[in-house]
Amino acid sequence: MYGMASPPKEPTQKMKPDVKSSEQSKQPTKAKRGSVLSAIEDIQRMSPEAIVQEFDRMVDHTQRHFRDETFIPCLNVADDLIRCLRQHKQQSFMCFHVMQEYQHCVGLATQAFIDRMAEEDERKQREAQQLPVMPPQTVPAPAMTTMATINPPTVEEVRRKRSWLKPWTWLR
Repeated sequence: MYGMASPPKEPTQKMKPDVKSSEQSKQPTKAKRGSVLSAIEDIQRMSPEAIVQEFDRMVDHTQRHFRDETFIPCLNVADDLIRCLRQHKQQSFMCFHVMQEYQHCVGLATQAFIDRMAEEDERKQREAQQLPVMPPQTVPAPAMTTMATINPPTVEEVRRKRSWLKPWTWLR
């Protein structure tokens, strides 16, 4: 049973789609938009200058997400502390002076960072508070007053303003 060959199978309808799929694979497939194949085809259609420009654009875009140099404060003091703790595994109290140096360095670095953030925030607030420049506007001319438009006070109005309790109003 194990060593016997099985009789050859006759082609069935299940095998016919396989023949069609092999015929379809010979035809060029249309790449879907956004696929790797379409990206390769797009690159192949580009001129060498356009490829260089696209590469430069992508490099610039990528570099914005990474900082070139990151400053790590207190790195040398941290190295000294780690070295001291490794030398004195059982007696960490021997490294207290280095721990204090590290703590002092971290405190100064933290304060400097907070100060930089505060200065940047103040600068942004000053820029936001600056008033926009407005173009000059014309001022309307004052209304002309003539003696005919000014009415002198009547005798009754003058008398109402006088008071017996205020002698300086008597002479008006």
